[in-house]
Amino acid sequence: MKTTEEKLATDLKSGVLSQLYYFYGEEVFLTEMYVNKVLDKVIGKNHDDINVIRLNGTFSIDTLYDSVESLPMFAESKAVVINDLDLDKYSDEDSDKIAEILENIPPECTVIVYLTGITPSGGKKNRNKSYITKLTKQKNCSLCEFTQLDANKIAELVIKKAAKNGCVISRANALYLVNSNLCNLTLCSIETEKLCCYRQSGEITKEDIDALTVKQLDTSIYALSNAITKGNKKEALLILDDLFAQRIEPIAILAALSSNYLDFYRAAVARDNSVTPGQCTEDFAYAKNRAFVVSKAFNAVARLSPEYIRKAIKILFDADMKLKTTSINGRMVLQQTVVMLFDTQNTF
Repeated sequence: MKTTEEKLATDLKSGVLSQLYYFYGEEVFLTEMYVNKVLDKVIGKNHDDINVIRLNGTFSIDTLYDSVESLPMFAESKAVVINDLDLDKYSDEDSDKIAEILENIPPECTVIVYLTGITPSGGKKNRNKSYITKLTKQKNCSLCEFTQLDANKIAELVIKKAAKNGCVISRANALYLVNSNLCNLTLCSIETEKLCCYRQSGEITKEDIDALTVKQLDTSIYALSNAITKGNKKEALLILDDLFAQRIEPIAILAALSSNYLDFYRAAVARDNSVTPGQCTEDFAYAKNRAFVVSKAFNAVARLSPEYIRKAIKILFDADMKLKTTSINGRMVLQQTVVMLFDTQNTF
């Protein structure tokens, strides 16, 4: 049966267990977290216990059958954990056999299937997707999809994690940390842990975040384009120097900067046609955890003319051609490009 994260958490807390769990979705961090939560309930905190059998990718039907049907050793229960079960790699007959085994799991066994490296709709035949549809009606199963969380939800988790570690972080700084890590829940968790270890207790400040967290390329590029559009040439060139100091390839920097300006162009067109940021996010199929990119682009284009944005995209295109078709120094090309973006802005 299909369930929600909230219902899943409540059931686990109260000890209501299913024999089959199937976890998938874009939030890999939550997927793996709930695998561990189920294991805690089934076999305890020692996940390397002899009664935990792990399978990965493709395996024989006999291996799955033996893993599920064998009795636990010196315990009342056991778990079979299967990562990235890809039914598209099996024949129709074998995929039906796997489904049958997982429909008739003995009471002393709990099976956890979770996807982190594949998506249910990734294969041509879509057996995975069909199997998920079947699982929505299977009574011994808890099926849960972990969709991407928005920035506000992740910020709440950052605040709770900080509090659990004896620290305090304001909502504004939590959101700043989340956006700096591109709304990636795994990165936000790691960086929050790091900040708490550094601060020990008390308040985590914006200065702490700037000093200690790893700068993501997209975040740095947004800061670069923001400096350009605000006319701060010195700051823009310092950010560019910092990116070179991190040994990031010029082509990667240019690609990210070009993507930013394409976001500006989409936002400018949307504004001119009275399209909201939410509708723009949907129309251009932005991921949920990147909705903030659209909002920032809408704010930026309020001070930019469509003519400038079109000219800027042409400048970036020419720079891309130079990097890919000549042996000219990449750093020099990017520095020249940044200066040209400034000079062009002053003409509109």
